[in-house]
Amino acid sequence: MFVSPASSIPEGAALHRIRALSRTMQRLTTFGGAVALISAAWIWFGSSAAELERVVRGITHASTAYPVQVFPMHRAAGFLATGIGLTLLICVLHQARRMFVAFGRGEVLTIDTAVRLRRMALALTAMGPAIPLIRLLTGLALVGVPGKPYWIVAITLSDYFVSLLGGLLLAIAWAMLEAVRVAEENKGFV
Repeated sequence: MFVSPASSIPEGAALHRIRALSRTMQRLTTFGGAVALISAAWIWFGSSAAELERVVRGITHASTAYPVQVFPMHRAAGFLATGIGLTLLICVLHQARRMFVAFGRGEVLTIDTAVRLRRMALALTAMGPAIPLIRLLTGLALVGVPGKPYWIVAITLSDYFVSLLGGLLLAIAWAMLEAVRVAEENKGFV
């Protein structure tokens, strides 16, 4: 059932389930964003040198043959590099939360929810190429010795699948947007 931006679905068991799930998801997306921000700050500025070295080696896939720099300027550079992915994640969570707020109001299939889904999809699609870029920038900033930076360009299957999922959601959002527009046009004929 498609609705206009101003209307909502009549009360029923399905809408009650959507509203209950939406309240839970609003809390989870807010919690997820807060945990992501706090964790990133703690990893880069609150962890010990040994802990940070393990994190950097995990991000960059660097062997122990390459030293990891953990001085304050390197920590700040690492935080900025991983901030690319963090920004995309916060964008996805923010759009998801706003979409769940609309669902909680009974606005399920609207132009607004389709636009939010499209924004989420674009951010997810961008996450695929952003992750190898984050690996590269983190390696350049923190791994190796001065004058001999550590270069790594690693694209994994998970990077590909994140972009593929974003593309799928983008197609669904465009189809949803078109369906809402067609329903609006047909509403005038009835």
